[in-house]
Amino acid sequence: MTEGIYEDLIMHLGTISFGLYSCPELYRLLKALFTEEEARVAVNLSPMAPEPPENVAQRMKENPKRIAKILDGMADKGVIYCSQRGEDKWYKIIQVIPGIFELQFMRGEVDDRSRELARLFDDYSHAQERVITDKIKITPFARVIPVEKTIKADVEIFPFEMANRYIDEADTISLSTCYCRHEKRLLEKGCQHPDDVCLQFGSFARFVVQRGFGRAISRDEARQVLERSEEAGLIHTSNNTRDRIDFICNCCICCCGILRSIKSSNIPSMAATSNYLARIEKNNCVGCGYCIERCQMDAIYYDSEYMVHMDIDRCIGCGVCVSSCTNNAIELVLGAEQKNPPRDFRELGMIQMEDVKGLINDNS
Repeated sequence: MTEGIYEDLIMHLGTISFGLYSCPELYRLLKALFTEEEARVAVNLSPMAPEPPENVAQRMKENPKRIAKILDGMADKGVIYCSQRGEDKWYKIIQVIPGIFELQFMRGEVDDRSRELARLFDDYSHAQERVITDKIKITPFARVIPVEKTIKADVEIFPFEMANRYIDEADTISLSTCYCRHEKRLLEKGCQHPDDVCLQFGSFARFVVQRGFGRAISRDEARQVLERSEEAGLIHTSNNTRDRIDFICNCCICCCGILRSIKSSNIPSMAATSNYLARIEKNNCVGCGYCIERCQMDAIYYDSEYMVHMDIDRCIGCGVCVSSCTNNAIELVLGAEQKNPPRDFRELGMIQMEDVKGLINDNS
């Protein structure tokens, strides 16, 4: 009976978690995240849109107050999402990665449970990597946002490529611990990059603040976070959506799964990169190599004569190399092909579903 409910939960989470890999490692992870009772509630909870506890209770033929209490506890644990609507609370399930994973480490807790969850997520990540290949092409969930000030002055800047635009438009902004970096530190594999650099926006930020996963900050504080991250050589990543985003993470290749998956691709620029590419002005370059040190995609290199070169197939248009150059020898220019992200989460989800259907048809 216990095994059955977790198998049902994997099936239910699979309706929204593209690339969810059913394996013993995932089973052990979900058992650590959800009690058996919570798993039963979760499989009766909508994967599409938040809903009131009464709907879940009706499906389960349970007392609504009892189910509401369980759901609220699950939201506090970060295994489901809660939307506050006046005095009412509505809930929905969320993906395992991204989603549940991030919420487990955003508080920056250091205790036995956090260490155990870090180990279990790491085990599942390695199991997932063993079955994922470059042949699996699903529209990415995340994309790179360039360092805005590094784009060439006479080049068009698309609104969805401007981190400051999202800061200006957000009614709520929150700041939390970098979950990827914290997970790695719990595994004693961390780096020295700053921790408090993950930003959330809008309704997700309100959830983060209400449940204690992070704290509310001002627009000015959010801009300071971007500046600190740029100085540290971190890459801005966000939802692969155009009109609204939930987060801006500031990522490093040593800890971020998204960046590692991009870098491991034969052609990283085919992933959800920005619409820009770095270009070297050879006449200004003094060959100091600082840009080579800062490039996390290994897109910049020396030739045999110690001249700096750019591999445009590996460039993701983040602008980190540009911001590090004191001789104005690098700039971001428009790439050969411009891509617009999906308009919103609904459109992204529909595109990903079509991608999955295509994979199934190709393999049949």
